[in-house]
Amino acid sequence: MRPSRVRVLVSLVLVCLFWSGSTAALSKRRIIHHSERESDVIEAALDNDTSELRQLLSRVHAVNGPGDGNQSTHLMTPLMVAAERGHVAFVRILLEAKADPRLRVPRHSESWPPYGWSARCFARAARKPGTEELLAQAGTSGDAKCLMEADFLVAVRKQDVQHVLSLGRRAKGQLQQRVLQAALDQAHQDKSLAMVRAVDAAGFNPGRSVHLELPVASGVDVSMRPGSSITITALTPMQKALRERDEKTVLARVKAGGSPPSLGGLVRGRMTSVVRHQLAAGANPNLADAGGNTPLIEAVLDRNSELVDVLLAAGADVNLPGEEEVTPLIAALQGDKPVELSLVERLLAAQADINKANRTRTPLMEAVSRCLPKAVTLLLRKGARWDVPPDGGAGLYEEAVVPRLPCPEKLTVQVVRVLREGGVPLQHPDASHLDWLRVRARESPMLGPELSLAGLRPEKAEPPSPPGAAR
Repeated sequence: MRPSRVRVLVSLVLVCLFWSGSTAALSKRRIIHHSERESDVIEAALDNDTSELRQLLSRVHAVNGPGDGNQSTHLMTPLMVAAERGHVAFVRILLEAKADPRLRVPRHSESWPPYGWSARCFARAARKPGTEELLAQAGTSGDAKCLMEADFLVAVRKQDVQHVLSLGRRAKGQLQQRVLQAALDQAHQDKSLAMVRAVDAAGFNPGRSVHLELPVASGVDVSMRPGSSITITALTPMQKALRERDEKTVLARVKAGGSPPSLGGLVRGRMTSVVRHQLAAGANPNLADAGGNTPLIEAVLDRNSELVDVLLAAGADVNLPGEEEVTPLIAALQGDKPVELSLVERLLAAQADINKANRTRTPLMEAVSRCLPKAVTLLLRKGARWDVPPDGGAGLYEEAVVPRLPCPEKLTVQVVRVLREGGVPLQHPDASHLDWLRVRARESPMLGPELSLAGLRPEKAEPPSPPGAAR
């Protein structure tokens, strides 16, 4: 469905939802509002903002419920959040406001937090004795199990293997799997084989196989106990250096005859010296990875101008497509990093095909739909075709008015203007095809004049209901 039509349909759906089921809607609104108020208290706890807390408490009485599902505080009360962060004054104010230290995390399906934990256990696990002491004085009870789990995590973080083994034996298999998983993640992060084994001995049994890679000395036994869910692969010195992005060691290993990763992998790791060495040794600059992208596309997506130049100088094909038929030029207009116009110019200077599309879209379409007026100007100036089927110039104006990415209207107006100034006509053989651009022109005092200057004429009658045709 055309983007402008999608926007109109979404508006209609929202209107219908607003007017239907008024009683249920009002009830839902109260529930959401209550959650938002408690979320405000949690936000204040995260910031340790006692002034904001006092203001909130003057108009909010509910201080014991969880907030809005923020990933780091999911299912945690404000008291739990403040206790975990060691905010003593904040905890004291909450307790005075009748925050309940006996509340516990309910059972749930997420990986964290552990169910059954109280605010005191969060304080213990985070090693915050000040808030834990306050909570103990407030009269908490029934915390023995979660305090042991908290002590277990503390011992893992301190890399005290003997204490972890001792606590695991005392727990007699009663430690929660989500606690053991957190402990295993920490042991893996610390690259400790001994700690992985200690966590496993405490009863780790996730019901699935877990494979870990650890850097260990050559010849070290990495086997686990019989029946363990964990298997370990010893990282080679080359793998260890790659994982740690140790470019100097990787280059030394390669020069000594070590087997490097693919050229694309080296590009993603930004190992410029190793890429140069491999190209000089005869590596193919056009050899794609398993995912389909060439080294040049990987360098372009990373906006790594130096490696782009290195690869082009080594004979990389500037028009060779990669994953989903994306060319290097289209990749320069995509990705999660800001577009660099100089990189687009560099590819064009290297004879990138300015009109070569991926499966459905040309570089010009991509630049228009991503709200990039300077890139649109450059592409039009360099000869990019606007008359590409099925909709030619009209399709580009539609892409501009309803872009693929959220775009301030001021920027949309700039894109429409550069299309007009670049000679792109706003015409279509089927006059009704432009009806929804006319609707948008009427809605927007900023866009309307620009679309009129581009050639959009007012409709003669109200447009029909939007068809359900797929775009």
